[in-house]
Amino acid sequence: MNKIIVGLIIFVFAFIALSFAQTIIKAEVDKIRLTSDEILAYKITVTSSKENLPQPQIPKFEGFNVLSTTQSSTMEFVGNNIKAVLVYAFILTPADIGKFKIEPSTIKINKQVYSTDTFEIEVTQGKIKPKAPPEEKPSLPGEPLPESEEAQITL
Repeated sequence: MNKIIVGLIIFVFAFIALSFAQTIIKAEVDKIRLTSDEILAYKITVTSSKENLPQPQIPKFEGFNVLSTTQSSTMEFVGNNIKAVLVYAFILTPADIGKFKIEPSTIKINKQVYSTDTFEIEVTQGKIKPKAPPEEKPSLPGEPLPESEEAQITL
């Protein structure tokens, strides 16, 4: 009986250690069909045992305009293990009608590339006509805005 309990305890600690030793990147969308009147939420979550995670490569969101972006990060310390979680969220508006692919997001950690799923999104005509996307690539949270979009403060 004692051997079973000791074995179970070792298994639980080994499972916890392994769960902290891996990297996972996951992407989610809140819907795969929408009208030109609606918005689409796209979220990337990166979980890793590395402290300083690089920013993931974000897809171009062809067929969509980026309305807003947010980023959050948390770190959890359990014993000698670290669990870092980065979350990037994007609010997208349709730029056109049709079927569009959101290509995978990727992140490279220790010479290994991790990637998310691809999403196929269908946009149908709503009451509002979609607006064409801007020419410039949207910036990630924490990146400086292009000069034309920087806040101007007058005293």
